[in-house]
Amino acid sequence: MAKYEVVNGVGIIPEGVTEIDNKAFYDCESLTSIEIPSSVTVIKNGAFRRCTSLTSVVIPEGVTSIGEDAFYGCTSLTSVVIPSSVTEIGMSAFRECSSLTSVVIPEGVTKIASYIFKWCSSLTSVVIPSSVTKIGWRVFEGCTSLKSIEFPQSLTVIELEAFKDCSSLTSIEIPSSVTEISGTAFNGCSSLTSIVVEEGNSVYDSREGCNAIIETATNTLVQGCVSTIIPTSVTEIGDKAFDGC
Repeated sequence: MAKYEVVNGVGIIPEGVTEIDNKAFYDCESLTSIEIPSSVTVIKNGAFRRCTSLTSVVIPEGVTSIGEDAFYGCTSLTSVVIPSSVTEIGMSAFRECSSLTSVVIPEGVTKIASYIFKWCSSLTSVVIPSSVTKIGWRVFEGCTSLKSIEFPQSLTVIELEAFKDCSSLTSIEIPSSVTEISGTAFNGCSSLTSIVVEEGNSVYDSREGCNAIIETATNTLVQGCVSTIIPTSVTEIGDKAFDGC
């Protein structure tokens, strides 16, 4: 039997295979489901990219790494189970999975790499574990169905346009642990009405119930929303602070 086969829409990988190769099933439009054996530990870059008929995936316990672009463009994928053994998810791994509705990221993942869920327009909920310290560039850009997000106390960095155009997002609460927020992290979040920075944050605040993120040391308002009231102590409004409001 060949290393990889598709039989009646089912992708078959023989027992004993430990890595699913780069682009193993790339652009395989006939693939509707996949049986991944327990021997697999690594899913490499682009392994299932543009498998547009693939509807669900169960990744077995033992897999530690999901490569870049692994499921990029799997537009029919509605659910994916990521096991607790996974510690690394590459850039754009689930980008443009426009039917994906929910994701649980396992404990052990420390960084949500750039573009992972970009344009996952049906995504309504994401569980971010307490191990995550950084949310990368444009991770959730264009996730227009995402209504809420809960940040863990481990989080320290939210990078450029991480939540750009999440037009259904209504509220955000920034933990006291966060010390770096890109001024464009929430651009285009047109439904935002509540922004709160947790008490005790050493870098940012939302003083006087202003519904904004203010850089404390410089009194610069870096992120506002449609219900922001600018405190009199603010001396500067940052670039794109109200973009998309």
